[in-house]
Amino acid sequence: MQRSNGLAHPTVLAIHLRDDGLLGGCEEYRMQIPFKEMREHIEHGVFDFAPLAQVREWAKGKLGYISQPTDYDMWVLPRHRPLPYGAEGVPDIRMIPTALKQGMSRMGIEIGESGTYLMDMLKLIKLRCRIVMEYDDDHWGARDLGYLEYVDYAQEMLKLADAITVTTRHLRDRIQEFAAGVPVYVLPNCVKFADWQGKERWNSWPEDAIVLGLTGSPTHGEDWKVLEDVLPRVLREYGEVCLMIRGFVPYYLEDMAQDFPGRVDADKYWLPYAKYPEAVRQADIVLCPVVPDDLFNLYKSSIKAVEAMASGRMLSNGKMGGAAVIASPLPYYRRTVGHNRGIVAEHTPDDWYRAITALVTDKERRETYQVNGRKWVREAHAIERQWPLWWNAYVEINSRRRR
Repeated sequence: MQRSNGLAHPTVLAIHLRDDGLLGGCEEYRMQIPFKEMREHIEHGVFDFAPLAQVREWAKGKLGYISQPTDYDMWVLPRHRPLPYGAEGVPDIRMIPTALKQGMSRMGIEIGESGTYLMDMLKLIKLRCRIVMEYDDDHWGARDLGYLEYVDYAQEMLKLADAITVTTRHLRDRIQEFAAGVPVYVLPNCVKFADWQGKERWNSWPEDAIVLGLTGSPTHGEDWKVLEDVLPRVLREYGEVCLMIRGFVPYYLEDMAQDFPGRVDADKYWLPYAKYPEAVRQADIVLCPVVPDDLFNLYKSSIKAVEAMASGRMLSNGKMGGAAVIASPLPYYRRTVGHNRGIVAEHTPDDWYRAITALVTDKERRETYQVNGRKWVREAHAIERQWPLWWNAYVEINSRRRR
């Protein structure tokens, strides 16, 4: 691979942190899906991705490649954070204070005496490549939680970037507080729309079932608690309602499969992304509750609602539709679920009960949301249509004069 001869066709390498090779939704939406789509449309385009551990060995000449990582015009670094040597692998921002202390302790130094692996690498790479930091969550909330050492590292790191890409306008505004003068591009999460269209539902569901869907990770423990009493109540009162849970089953919902045999399909294990569209497509109604006053939630995206709306199958009215969505009252969900595409529910058990039962009992309204949501996602969040946003951003970043 050779560095591009001109600015119009930059060569791009995304370096992700999943050395185990198990790429989840974040890696798919912020790297694999847009990169693969650009490969299909840009002649001679080079859009590669590799785990950080592999790039380290590659740079040392141990992998037998003819090219070097620095032969690319641009490095994209999704979710990389400036943690000290020995503490780079912390998975949750709330663990940062412990990671900082333990990392420094293992190295036998005091916080502030040493930089981080990431910043040291960027200072070297910046001499040859454009640096693009990429974030889909607020990794800067440490300031509000008092993790001052981490914030110092973060601000120093962002100054090294040529540009930053994010998922939403809210996250753009947030990160600009820490990166004044660095261009920030909003590249919304997009699905490969064709991959979300599929067959009918599993035969295991009763023929007249109305399936509620709840998917996510253990980070949603507090978010879903609003449904603790709502879901059992709905299933008790409406015999046709079933429930599918994927990715995480909180303790307060663990007994539902036993309490409602044959009507609850709950699986707490991680689901490979390739199998995710089929699972989401089982649901008539997808639930997206998040605690609205949680700072971390404020800067997330509406990708869960987008996935639900995209999961197309034939409805009883003869039209293609995704799932109807009920979501919490955050700005990104209001923009997505509004306009006759779903329901925004206040974060109270009573309001969630009312919203769920409204769609359970009104088939016409439910299927209207299902059809409208799928059409909107195809227009606004299908990578088949939106890939130029990514390409144009990379071309512009590559053409900027270095500061």
